[in-house]
Amino acid sequence: MRKDVLVIGAGLAGIAAAWELHKRGMNVSVLDAREGPALETSFANAGALTPSEPEPWNAPGVHWDLIKSLFDPHAAMKLRLAPLPGLISWGLRFLRNSTHTRHLAASKANFALSRYSLGLTQNTRDELDIAFDNIQAGTLKVFQSDARLQAAIAAADLLKDEGLEYKPLSCEETIALEPQLAPIKDRIAGAVLYPMDESGDANAFTCALARKAEVAGVAFEWNTRVTGLMDRAGEIIGVYTEDEEIEVDAVVLASGHASWKLMTPLGLHLPVRPVKGYSLTMDMSGLNERPGLPVVDDAMHAIVTPLGDRLRVAGTAEIAGEDMELREERIENLKLLLSGLYPEIAPRVLDGEVKPWAGLRPMSADGKPFIGETRAKGLWLSTGHGHLGWTQAMGSGALLADMIADKEPAIDPAPYAADRI
Repeated sequence: MRKDVLVIGAGLAGIAAAWELHKRGMNVSVLDAREGPALETSFANAGALTPSEPEPWNAPGVHWDLIKSLFDPHAAMKLRLAPLPGLISWGLRFLRNSTHTRHLAASKANFALSRYSLGLTQNTRDELDIAFDNIQAGTLKVFQSDARLQAAIAAADLLKDEGLEYKPLSCEETIALEPQLAPIKDRIAGAVLYPMDESGDANAFTCALARKAEVAGVAFEWNTRVTGLMDRAGEIIGVYTEDEEIEVDAVVLASGHASWKLMTPLGLHLPVRPVKGYSLTMDMSGLNERPGLPVVDDAMHAIVTPLGDRLRVAGTAEIAGEDMELREERIENLKLLLSGLYPEIAPRVLDGEVKPWAGLRPMSADGKPFIGETRAKGLWLSTGHGHLGWTQAMGSGALLADMIADKEPAIDPAPYAADRI
């Protein structure tokens, strides 16, 4: 029997899930409150496909970083006081999962999903001939101190047996790989190249996949807000929108940080909350010499990614509830990063049109996404990916689709179980 599946959310997670469900013979519909796909968190993210960055943000000692951030407007991870009352339960779980043992376990689980997902992203790109300013040159992480460099190498060593590929580079090797860093060679202690990483425009990929899905038979309804879930004796049988009731065999919540709001009336308390990230996108079509691959600045915890004729700077993590204000000091952080990393390029691109953006990453309290069926039969999740949403999208969609289709998943789904809430 062909199942009717309704996906809520048309960002990376929702479109990937819809595509994979369709491939497995499901009758799939997608609802989104916006006028098209990928207009929220998937719109202008860092553009990085990075299995090399599986570590959750609640690293051991994170509580000290959060306390210090209260007094530092330029802190890479910034805690705002206003939303704290509504974040107490989530925050306590976030801190409880910051032990070395739990953090390493989450890192390994994230790496397994990220590696699997990158392979599916590559296959989808090739099979459907999707263009999204894809660069297949890895990610270069640059360090200003040898101590930080050695710490990064030690962290990579912990995932070596899991399959992580990495190559430490001297300052000279770093400049040879990315000549545009030559003006700051006196500040570079070394770097680590993660060759399996890729990059590209997540919005372009998502929109292209949505078009392919629609042609293949996936139905889309735009400007449609889901107001509630239809609960029949503990089983979810459909959704309520502002205009209608829709009954289906399964509902997939892929609506990012907003997913928890639909679940709370059912007594299901999803520990996923928004963490704001910023990006700046600039035109570099006038540059003859450009960065050739994504470069991560370890000191600023941010990344500079070439996207065709555009250059994107992205980073920072702001725990500020659903506040979408583009704060000037956070934008200035990214401009300072670009100027510090590429002092010759920065003045030229910053002198032109600069497009600031902010998006709310759905961050789970234990650092791993929620993928699978909840305790409410018929209600499935694909959310909570945090900073790895682009990296893990296709793998999460495939994992979810296999479980709904009663097929054996390609990787162990247990670490991401949706009923662990």
